[in-house]
Amino acid sequence: MSENYSRGSLNAISYLSYYFVGALVSTLGIVLGPLCAAFNKDPSFIGQVFTLMNIGMFVPIMLGGILMKKWGLQKPLVIAAALTILISALLFATPTLTMFSVAVAIIGACGGIFMTIGSYLVVRINPDEKSRSSSLIFTDFFFSLAGATLSFLLAWLFKMGASWIAMYGIMGGLGVLMLILTLRSRYPSTVAAEPEYQEASSNEPWGRSVWLLCGALFLFLLAEPIFTMWTPGYLQWRFQMLPEQAALYTTVYWVAKATGLFLNQFTVKWMKLRTFLLICTAVGLVAIALISNSANTTLILIACGAFGFFNSGLFSGLMSYGSLQVSRSSPTLISALLTCGTVGTLLFATVSSLVNSRYGLHGAVNASTCAYALLMVTLLAAIACSRAERLHQGEAVAV
Repeated sequence: MSENYSRGSLNAISYLSYYFVGALVSTLGIVLGPLCAAFNKDPSFIGQVFTLMNIGMFVPIMLGGILMKKWGLQKPLVIAAALTILISALLFATPTLTMFSVAVAIIGACGGIFMTIGSYLVVRINPDEKSRSSSLIFTDFFFSLAGATLSFLLAWLFKMGASWIAMYGIMGGLGVLMLILTLRSRYPSTVAAEPEYQEASSNEPWGRSVWLLCGALFLFLLAEPIFTMWTPGYLQWRFQMLPEQAALYTTVYWVAKATGLFLNQFTVKWMKLRTFLLICTAVGLVAIALISNSANTTLILIACGAFGFFNSGLFSGLMSYGSLQVSRSSPTLISALLTCGTVGTLLFATVSSLVNSRYGLHGAVNASTCAYALLMVTLLAAIACSRAERLHQGEAVAV
């Protein structure tokens, strides 16, 4: 198989892809207030509008395999980057609610393309299982880095009087960076790559553990964005905080998560992956329960840091554990795990907005606690019927 591709540039594309999607998802709670004020709508209504972004993101993730097979890797990336730049410019020219709704749907679709191809590239250029967990976790670090940096930046910009459009100016800038990177990179052939995986894995059944881990990814990607979207408003409502004070709590979360992701790429090399997942989920469940129900703001701040740190490796860890349930993981399996997980991202705004309209902000934040509790149950069931330990017991990777 030819290795004539620019590994450094492809890694950079993967990192920027996750940073782009992290910028979209992690800042919803920060930009929600300015949007409500600008359009004179309540948070539940704007939360429903963000469902358009999630639908846009989900469609290319679901169809990612077809897109890559038909058009390769470069063309979808170039189209998505160019569309991001164009839509951001149009939003600046026509900042209406209708244009905003169209823009978030299209930018969400561009984010879906970036995340699908970015995830595939990580698997494609890291074929051995030992390095895959570490590489996926380090790539996911950039998702959290977006939350850590942009939560702070947007809170400062809004405090200085900036409009909500500043957020989409940032997205346009990321689109420019992506366009430059994608045009100057060399890519591996997706056609050439498939038989290598398919020969070993096309006839191998995935087993119940894969589908349970798909469910775990769904619950994780349902719980986390609910937390980031509603926590700032909940803290302002319950403790009469200023917006910039409430933003500090989510900033602490994202900084702790980015720190955890940077460190956990090494942790998973010496700790069994199932043990790592169980510890992270257990601590995360306790932390989110405290955030949602404690009356002590100092304890909530500490819990936000703990939640971020121990939550950090779950997405990539679950993806990696799912890929280890077969003797040789394929792009199809990675795509299935990612697609099932992304359904959580697709539904979180709708589900949490409905909970908010019925039970208020306290109920909306606790929806994240409920999803996390179900995640723990699902993970325990997946470990109980896991085949990874038997399939990979002779390899260096610890599962």
